[in-house]
Amino acid sequence: MFETAILTAAAIPAAGWAAHAAFLYRQLRAERTDPLTGLTDRRTWTRRTDRMIRKGTANAVLLLDLNGFKPINDTFGHDAGDAALIATAARLTDFLEDRSTTRPALTRLGGDEFAAAFTTGDLPAVRAGLADALAQPVPWPGGPLTFTASIGTVHTTELPQPSASTALKAADTAMYEAKGRGRRGRRALRPLPRRLSALLSGRAA
Repeated sequence: MFETAILTAAAIPAAGWAAHAAFLYRQLRAERTDPLTGLTDRRTWTRRTDRMIRKGTANAVLLLDLNGFKPINDTFGHDAGDAALIATAARLTDFLEDRSTTRPALTRLGGDEFAAAFTTGDLPAVRAGLADALAQPVPWPGGPLTFTASIGTVHTTELPQPSASTALKAADTAMYEAKGRGRRGRRALRPLPRRLSALLSGRAA
């Protein structure tokens, strides 16, 4: 009886420490996670991506942002904008987990920008397939919500000094180049300069 009481008393602090440790782990995890999408924060993603590149478990990095995101907020409100971001994170996760030969590292950099590190043998196919997946409308009252994504990608083997930072910069450059093209890779027509447009309108009249 006495021994049982001692064991029971000893178990209480142990259980308390276990609960406290679990709480601290959840708190630490929450601090390293984007509260809206559940993806890791940029700092955590950078550390993991650096490790993946060093170990050869990531040979590609992508950066994307959404086209048509501001009109969603302006038309339907910020709750709809949050829904678009959550859907983007979920689709990005599902798409890359199905196609990457290693577990991808995913992050929301901020706003409507997302990044990922992963492994693939066909980067153009991943880029095109992801663009189509992200372009699917998101159901919403009074919607649906429609938007597309500009995606920049880079093979880490193409970089003189591969790292999360250099790969992200290269993907950023590629993304802004992609913004000058349509969904199928065709260069979008640029609007006429304002003065020339007014002049042509005057002649047409």
